[in-house]
Amino acid sequence: MKNSALLHHWFEEVWNKDNLAVIDELLDPDVVFNGSLDSVVSPGVDYKEVVTAMKALLDQAHVTITHSMDEGDLAMVRVRVNGVGHSHAQKLDFTGHVTVRVRDGRFIEFYTDFDYLRMFEQLGQLPTDSLPVCMTGERLTWVE
Repeated sequence: MKNSALLHHWFEEVWNKDNLAVIDELLDPDVVFNGSLDSVVSPGVDYKEVVTAMKALLDQAHVTITHSMDEGDLAMVRVRVNGVGHSHAQKLDFTGHVTVRVRDGRFIEFYTDFDYLRMFEQLGQLPTDSLPVCMTGERLTWVE
């Protein structure tokens, strides 16, 4: 079985079917996480809590793998996430990349890069077009 097939299984079961038991099956106890959620996913943090927190923001989220590659013990997928926010007013459509290193059928390294900026814009938590505004050098300022 190709290592990318493990990622297909991961996204289908964990993210599309809410089968959190697959997390324990596929994550090595000493897995190293790197990526956008480094401050959230760290040693000692139960990844099930991270999935639950993300699912609390998203409703009817569905992950589709659009591309995959295998090279030795590495596998990479590009995914598209579609769904709606819990208020059902926001349509969600953003992408991400996941690269894993696999040993004995389990993920020992997990690298992620998702377009969380776009996701939070679509959820209404950040202003629309935050990236172009920030690229001008302007600051996003929150007022109460």
